[in-house]
Amino acid sequence: MLKIFSRGFDFVRNNPQIIYTLFLVVAIPVAFFFTSEQFLKVARENQDRLERSRIGLLQDTFALFAREHMDEPQYLGEKIAMIVGANETIVNFRIVGPRSASDEQETLPIIASMNSAEEGTMITLDPQTGYLVSLSGGRDTQAYASEFFVNGARHWRSVRAITATSSSSVAGYVITDLSMAQTDAVARKNIRNAYATLALIIVLIIILLARQARIIDYATLYQRLKEVDQMKDDFVSMAAHELRSPLTIIRGYVEMLGETEGLSEKGKGNLKNIDHAALQLNTLVGDILDVSKLQEGRMTFNYQTIDVSGEIAGVVESFAKPARDKGLALHYEKQPLPLSSVDPDRFRQVMINLIGNAIKYTREGEVRVIARGDGKAVTIRVSDTGMGISAEDQQKLFQKFYRVKSVDTEKISGTGLGLWITAQIVRVMKGTISVESIKGKGADFILTFPIAG
Repeated sequence: MLKIFSRGFDFVRNNPQIIYTLFLVVAIPVAFFFTSEQFLKVARENQDRLERSRIGLLQDTFALFAREHMDEPQYLGEKIAMIVGANETIVNFRIVGPRSASDEQETLPIIASMNSAEEGTMITLDPQTGYLVSLSGGRDTQAYASEFFVNGARHWRSVRAITATSSSSVAGYVITDLSMAQTDAVARKNIRNAYATLALIIVLIIILLARQARIIDYATLYQRLKEVDQMKDDFVSMAAHELRSPLTIIRGYVEMLGETEGLSEKGKGNLKNIDHAALQLNTLVGDILDVSKLQEGRMTFNYQTIDVSGEIAGVVESFAKPARDKGLALHYEKQPLPLSSVDPDRFRQVMINLIGNAIKYTREGEVRVIARGDGKAVTIRVSDTGMGISAEDQQKLFQKFYRVKSVDTEKISGTGLGLWITAQIVRVMKGTISVESIKGKGADFILTFPIAG
C-alpha cells in the first residue's frame, strides 16, 4: 500500500497539471452551485417584493376608494368580487371594522368580504393578524404584511388601515391573503430546470476535464519522445564525428598507395573508386553534422563584410575539372559587387552545393553563374541546361530529405539534405533563395543577400 501511495505521489509531483485538473473538477461545480443558489435566492426575494408591492398598491387604492363607501357593504362586496375575479392569487379579501377599546379578545366586525356569507359577522383576530392591525392602525398610510403557511403552501397576509372621511380616525381595515402557491410552483419548476441545466453543465465540464487529464498522458509521452529525439540527435552527432577520423585515415592510405611505384592501372582505378566512395561518405557525414547543428542552433557564423565575387570565382574554379570531365561549359564573369555581410565559409558552402548540383544534374550544355548588384542587394543566379524541375517538385525542393524522383535522377546519388542545408544557411545570413525552372529546360537558382549598411 505504501508503494502505491509513493508511486501516486511521484506521478503527481512529476505531472503537476493533474493537481490543476482536480482543482477544476471540484472548484467549477462548487462555483456554479453557489452562484445558482445566490441567483435563485435573489430571484425569490425580488418576486416576493414584487408581490407585496402589488398587493400593497391594490390595498392603498382600495382604501382610498372604500373610505367613501364604508356605509355601503353591498357595494363594497361587489367591488371586492371584481378585484378577486381579476387576481386569482387572492384567497381572502375582507374589510373589517375598527377596534373597540373595551374589546380584549381582538374581535372585529366584518363589513364586506369576498365571501358574502360572513358579512355582518364577527372575526377574532389571530396573533399575527392582530399584530399587523396594530401596526397599520398606528400608520394609516402604509400596508403591513407577513408570511404564513397553510398546509405547506406559502401565503402573504397584508393589512392596511382605512381612515374616516371626516377625521383622521381609523374607520376599518383591509385584510388580504395572497397565495404564493402558483408562484412557488413556477419557481420550483424553474429551479428544477436550473439544477438540471447545472448538472448537465457540470457533467460536460467533468468530461472536458477528463479529456484534460488525458492530455497529461500526451504531455508525458511528448516529453519522452522529446528525450528520445534528443538522444537520437546526440547519437547521430557523436557517430558523425567518430566517422570522420577513420575516413581521413582511409583517404590518407589511399593517397599513399597511389604513390606506390609499379601500381597497375587497374589498381589505380580501384584506389580512385575507394577515394571517391570515401569522399562521398565524408560529404554525407558533413551534411549530417550540419543538419544536427542547424536543428539545435549550434552552427556558428563568423560574419565579415566582403565582396563575394572572389568567393564565387574560387568555387567556380574548383569545379572546372568536374565540369570538363562531363563535357560541360562552366562560365562566370568576375566583376566587383557591393559589399555584403556574410560568413565566407558558409557562403562558399552554399555556392558549392548549388554549383555542384547544377553540374551533377546537367548531362550536356553549360552551367553559368551570374552575379549582379544594385543599391539594395546582391543577386546571384546559378543557371544550368539540365533536366529541369517540375512545378510540383519545386514546392518541396527545399524540404529535408526531399529528392526529385524520375528516371533521370534514379542513378544520381544524393541524400536530399544539400538544398535544405543551403536554404537554412541562406536564411540565417538574412538572404533568400528561390528556383525558376521548366521541366526539361534547365533550372535557375537565385540567391539574394542584402548590401551591408
